[in-house]
Formats: sequence, structure tokens, C-alpha cells
Amino acid sequence: MNKIVIIDDHQLFLYGLKLTLENENNRVVTFDSPFKALIEIKNIQPDLILMDLSMPEMDGVAMMDALIEAEVASPVVVLSACENYQNVYYALQKGAMGFIPKSYSPQEMLSALEVISKGDIFVPEHVAIEIDNIANLEVKNKQDYHLSDRQLQILKLIYEGKKNREIADALCISQDTVKFHQKGLYNALQVSGSLSRLKAVEKALELGLLKA
Repeated sequence: MNKIVIIDDHQLFLYGLKLTLENENNRVVTFDSPFKALIEIKNIQPDLILMDLSMPEMDGVAMMDALIEAEVASPVVVLSACENYQNVYYALQKGAMGFIPKSYSPQEMLSALEVISKGDIFVPEHVAIEIDNIANLEVKNKQDYHLSDRQLQILKLIYEGKKNREIADALCISQDTVKFHQKGLYNALQVSGSLSRLKAVEKALELGLLKA
């Protein structure tokens, strides 16, 4: 018997998936709120976490970050009815063990979970193709805009709302060095003016250089 946690704000889907998994002799705990799940999940110590990618309180990618920060080691599988696979790509980048479309039948879902239980990553073939395209586009964008690793680090910290002093402390460099790399970053992204920080973040998100 496996302990499985399901996190999904859609009650009907939550109930149906719970019944399907309990019929396979699993112990299932459900949450309709990611915040409630985060409070209790370490005490449960589930063998598997299934969660929706699109939730109003916190999306699946942010939830992946929260689970990592909370040092929850349980394997995670993301579920979604959406056909925009950008967040699926990001969730897999952050360590998700698979993606299962909500359109799957109960038997298809159980088969996918069996693959994952053996330590393999499960992604439907057509989704894997889309994810490869997204990954290739990200690489191309980074090459086209010639961003260095240091510029990408600073870009991420700007996105997190860090000030130059905080960026300097985080990277163990001087504020003058931060300003030097920022200038190169803004030139590469072709943004300027008093709103350069905001414009750089917006453009980077648009190009897939940052993960929302």
C-alpha cells in the first residue's frame, strides 16, 4: 500500500482520482489548497504527490519550489487539463517525475503511475515533443541574446526583487560589478531608460529566459 497525497482545487476531479487510487489499495490524503498541503505534508511523508499545475492560490511550479524549500523528498507528478506545456517543462526541470493529462482514463493514469513507481519519468509522447521544442527555444534565445551565466544570475535576482546591494551580497561581488553586468544585460536584451529593470524582466519572461 502506498501513501499518496493529491493536491487539486477541483473537487470533482479530486474525489474521482481518490476513489480510483483507493480501489488499488492505496491510502490517499487529499487537499484542495496547496497551503494546507504544505502545512501537513511533512507529517504525512507520502510515497507520491499528485498535484494540479493550475491552482489559484499557488501554481504547480511555485508549489514545486515550496516543496523543495520544505525539504519534502516525495516524488511529484503534475496533472493538468491545459495544453500550454511551458509550466510542465518548468516542473520537470525542478524535479517532477512525470506529467499526466487530466484527459487520461483511470486505467491510463494507473499505467502512468506504474511507470513512475519504477523510478522512470513519464511524459506522453506528444507532450515530450512539445517540451523538447520549448527547451530548444530556450537554448536558442539564450544564444541569440548572448547572455552570460553571470548576467542570467543577476537577471534572476532582479526578478526576485533584489536591490543591487542584495545582489552583490548574494553573488559575493561588488555593487560596481553588479552595475557592470547589468549594463551588459540591458544592452543584450535591448532595453533602456528608468524602467530598465522592469523591461528586462518582462522581455526575459516573454523569451523564456526566466521561469514565472
